Amino acid sequence: MENKDENKICQNCKKEFTIEPDDFNFYEKIKVPPPTFCPECRMIRRMIWRNMRSLYRRECGLCKKRLISMYSDRTPVYCSGCFFGDKWSGIDYGMEVSFDKPFLGQLDKLLKSVPRLFSYTLGNLINSEFSNYSVNNKNVYLAYSVVDCEDVMYSEIIDKSKNTFDSYSVNKIDSCSYNVDCEENYNVHYAIKCTNCMDSYFLYDCRNCQNCCLSSNLRNRQYVFRNKKVSKEEYQKLFNDLNLNLYISFEKTKNEFDERLINNSIHKYANIQNSKNVTGDYIHNSKNARNVFDLRNGENITFSVRQLNAKDSYDCQGSGLGSELIYESNAATQNGYKDFFCYQTAQGCKECEYSLLLRNCSNCFGCVGLLNSEYCVLNRKYKKEGYFEMVEKIKRHMMDMPYIDKKGRIYKYGEFYPFEMSPFGYNETTANDYFPITKEEAIQAGYPWKEREKRDYQITKKSEDLPDSILDVKKDILNEVIFCPNEGNQMFQCTTAFKIVPNELQFYQQKKLPLPRYCPNCRHYQRLKYRNPMHLYSRKCMKENCQNEFKTSYAPDRPEIVYCESCYNKEVY
Repeated sequence: MENKDENKICQNCKKEFTIEPDDFNFYEKIKVPPPTFCPECRMIRRMIWRNMRSLYRRECGLCKKRLISMYSDRTPVYCSGCFFGDKWSGIDYGMEVSFDKPFLGQLDKLLKSVPRLFSYTLGNLINSEFSNYSVNNKNVYLAYSVVDCEDVMYSEIIDKSKNTFDSYSVNKIDSCSYNVDCEENYNVHYAIKCTNCMDSYFLYDCRNCQNCCLSSNLRNRQYVFRNKKVSKEEYQKLFNDLNLNLYISFEKTKNEFDERLINNSIHKYANIQNSKNVTGDYIHNSKNARNVFDLRNGENITFSVRQLNAKDSYDCQGSGLGSELIYESNAATQNGYKDFFCYQTAQGCKECEYSLLLRNCSNCFGCVGLLNSEYCVLNRKYKKEGYFEMVEKIKRHMMDMPYIDKKGRIYKYGEFYPFEMSPFGYNETTANDYFPITKEEAIQAGYPWKEREKRDYQITKKSEDLPDSILDVKKDILNEVIFCPNEGNQMFQCTTAFKIVPNELQFYQQKKLPLPRYCPNCRHYQRLKYRNPMHLYSRKCMKENCQNEFKTSYAPDRPEIVYCESCYNKEVY
C-alpha cells in the first residue's frame, strides 16, 4: 500500500507537522516507527547534546593529567591515552537489563557512571588541546568543529584552512579573518558568502575578485571600491583613507557594510552550489537532500545539520565522514553504518542503537564508552543469538513502558534521548546558537540549563582603553586581562574577560587590523547574525514579473532583496 502524507501534532511544541511518503519509506527501510516530535524540535533535541564552546578545566580520572574538557559534571573524564588504553574497560560497568523500569532511565544511569573521553577528538592533533570536535589539526586554539586545519583561532565549522581567525563555516581559506560562509579565499577580511577572493575587505557575495572593498555581487573583478571600478592607484588611496588599522574606523566601515551594503545587495534564495534536487541552506556538491543545513558532499540526506561526506541519512547533527544509513544521531562519523539514536559513535561503528561514546563497535544497544566491542547491551556482553533476542525484547519493553520526562513527553522506541538526559545546559550548546531562549524559557520547556561559574578575574584593562590603532599596540598587551563589554552575559556565553595571545597579536599587526573589543564567544555570536535561522519558508522571487517559488531561510518580513536562482544569475553574472 502506498504511503500518503500524514499530519501529526508535535509532543514538544504542540504544532502540526507532516510526515511525507518519502519519510515513511525511510522509516520502513530501517525498521523504526515514525517520530512524534516535529523536525525542528528533533533538531533542537539533538543540538542540546552538542556542546562545542563551553570548556572546563578537569583532571584525568586515571593519570590525573590536567585537561580541557567539554564536560563539567561529576562523571569522570579520561585523557586520550587513558581512554584508549588497557587500564580500564567499559565492559566492567555492565548492567543487567531490568524490565521493571524504563530502559532509557537505565541507560541514563550507565551514562552517569562510565568515564568519558574528555572531548570529541579524532586523528592526529598537535598543540590543539583548546579545541573541541577536532579532527587532524595543528595549532588550533579556541576553535570548534575543525577538520584538517593549521594555525586557526576563534573559529567554528572550519575545514582545510590555515592561518585564519574569527571565521564561521569556511573551507580552504588562508590568511583570513571575519569570514562567514566562504571558500578558497586568501587574505580576505570581513567577507560573507565569498569564494576565490584575494586581498579584499568587506565583501558580500563575491567570486573570483581581487583588491575589492565594500562591494557586493561582484564576479571576476579587480580594483572595485563601493561597487565602482577604479584604477589601481585610486583604489589604494580610497582603501588607505578608510584607516582600518583604527578600531573606530574599522567599526564605522563595518556599520556601512551591515546597514547599507548587505541590505541593498541581491540575495540568492539559498546558498546552494553544485547541487541537485536539494532544499535548505549552505549546501555544496550534494544531491537529493531536503531541509538540510551545512551539507557538503552528501546524498539522500534529510532534516540534518553539518554533514560531511554522508549518504542515506535522516535527522543527523555533525555526522558523516563516510557514514551511511544514520538516523537521529549526533556525531556519528567515520564510516558508520546503520547507527540509530547514537551520540559520538566513531571509527566504523555499525548497527548500534541508543549508544554513546563508542569507537569501532558493532551490534551494541544501550551502551556507553565501549571500544572494539560487539553484541553488548548496557555494556554487558552477550552471545550473538542471545543479543538479538534481548534487543527485540527491549524494543517491545520500550513501547510498553516508555520513558516519560518531567514535562510528560513520552519516549518510546524510535525517539532520540530525552532533553533532561543531556550532560549539558541548553545555553552551552548549539541549540542556543540557532534557537536562543532565556533561562526562564528553558526551564519552562524542561530543558537543562547550566549556570556559569563566576570568574574572579583580575581585570587590568577595559576594552575601551585599548589603543585605537594597532600601530600603537605594544607587546605588553599580552599581559593584560581585558574586560568584555558584555559583562558575562550568559546568552552569549560571554567569558567576562579575555587575553590577547602572541599568535593573535602577530596576525593583527601583520594585517594592520585593530584589536578586538569583545571576548571570542561574543564575537562568535556577532558572526552568527550573518546567518539565517535554520527554518525554511515558502516565498516568491522579488524580481518584477517573476513568479518563481522556492524554499528559503529568508523570512517573508525580512528587508533583503531575495531572488530565485535564475533571476539572481542574470543580475550578478
